[in-house]
Amino acid sequence: MHLNNLRIFSFVLALVIALTSITMASAQRRGISVVRDAEIEALVKDYARPLMKAAGLRQGSVAFHIVNSNEFNAFVTGRDMFIHTGLLLQSKTPNEVIGVIAHELGHIKGGHIVRLAERAEAASKIARISTLLGIGLGAAGAAAGNSDAASAGFGVATGGQSIALRSIRAYQREEEEAADRAAATYLRKSGQSGAGMLRTFKKLSDNIAIQAGRIDPYLLS
Repeated sequence: MHLNNLRIFSFVLALVIALTSITMASAQRRGISVVRDAEIEALVKDYARPLMKAAGLRQGSVAFHIVNSNEFNAFVTGRDMFIHTGLLLQSKTPNEVIGVIAHELGHIKGGHIVRLAERAEAASKIARISTLLGIGLGAAGAAAGNSDAASAGFGVATGGQSIALRSIRAYQREEEEAADRAAATYLRKSGQSGAGMLRTFKKLSDNIAIQAGRIDPYLLS
């Protein structure tokens, strides 16, 4: 159980750090299937143009890529925005896609990805220290035949990992809220409706509700 926790924590940290450093070239090396379609790319750029102006971002400073995935998702790394085909296909109106683009531009404008990498690295150090300390305490307790001390040592190890992971997730939730507020501002400044964002929130909320009994709410981003 403790080993599984360590593996899960290590995987999540590696994923966070990896996503902060993806570029167009490395995306393909990492197995992200990027679709090249001039019409779709042009349409996405048209959607983004007034939002970028509202955000104070120079036209052409953000590269847009279409990912061949059925997931209703989009993400940014640096100045690259990756939009899943699932988002385009499942959105009932262009305004839903526009709302997601506005949200992702909020992440770019806020520099969230860089700060998330810094938080992930700090959390990784905390987890490593607590793991080493816990293993040391546990080993000492086991050697002395003290099962309570051994158990406490393993508790320290896994507890530190849990605290570090929750810290990252809490920061991600703050980022998501900030990106949502920024998106609402960009939509208002560009004279566009926020109804699409509300429909997206409803869709995400419904998905979370289905899994509510199986997810620790403090591990949600």
